[in-house]
Amino acid sequence: MPSETPSEDELPFEDSLGTEMRRAGETFELSGRAALVDGALEQGRRTVRRRRVAAVAGSVLTLALVGGGVTFATGQLGSSGGEVDVASSAPVAQTATPTPKTPADAATPTPTAEPEETAKGAPTPSDAPTAGSATATSTAGAGTGQPAPDPGPPSRGTHDAGEPAPPLDHTLLMPTFRALLPDGLTVTDVTDSGGDFASVVVNDGKGRSLVQINVQQDMRDVAHQLYGDATTLPDGTLLATSKKPGEKGGRGVVRWTADSMRPDGMRVLVSAFNSGEQSSPATRKAPALTMDQLIALVISPEWPKLQQR
Repeated sequence: MPSETPSEDELPFEDSLGTEMRRAGETFELSGRAALVDGALEQGRRTVRRRRVAAVAGSVLTLALVGGGVTFATGQLGSSGGEVDVASSAPVAQTATPTPKTPADAATPTPTAEPEETAKGAPTPSDAPTAGSATATSTAGAGTGQPAPDPGPPSRGTHDAGEPAPPLDHTLLMPTFRALLPDGLTVTDVTDSGGDFASVVVNDGKGRSLVQINVQQDMRDVAHQLYGDATTLPDGTLLATSKKPGEKGGRGVVRWTADSMRPDGMRVLVSAFNSGEQSSPATRKAPALTMDQLIALVISPEWPKLQQR
């Protein structure tokens, strides 16, 4: 029986072409493969070198532009007169054109100058002269528009300085107080606290009158509050006087006061009322002691004898 498979000469053109291509592929053998690979690698290296050289050229061009800008700005400053010559204090950007690289060196190019070096040598804030560096320090508050510090209360001379006042012997307070009362008074209702306070009720035949006394060791720290409008006596003693209504609710009661402080801070305060008690109605028109008598009592030279020196 004859074969039904057609011969190659009987195959259509398309089928015979495919057969020949397969046959050629089966017999094909690549020769010079190493040379082909090496050629491709060399072509890739050349491409990389061209890109890196282009990058270096761009950096150099940038540095040149920066240097030109600094030079232009310096010329503008110098023409105004009296200004700092920034460009003359240091070299402007280093912009030398790099030496052409060999193919072996072009793979790792190094720029000839860093951008930050363009400003080297220019004055820095720490180099600039500071205000007042050539002059003496000014007084606080002067020329600044700010008020000067509060100097505090006005000085009262020796009342603001010196050693602490000596302690007091309060056992002498009541005897000294009674001895300094004016003559012609009957003394009743004696109150002695054993400290810096004492009181008596006196009567001059015109009605009862309460008289109180305070003797304090050292009140210099509040002198500016107690004696702002006081009179200064020749020996430096501060003296303040007042006439005010009573404070305990007695109807018509008034209070007359003499208040003194010696240069060492010792304070003597005496108050007299026109009633035997501050909370009771007035028993007379005025206290039994006049203002002059109250002043004489508080400035008596007997009070310093209470100090334990």
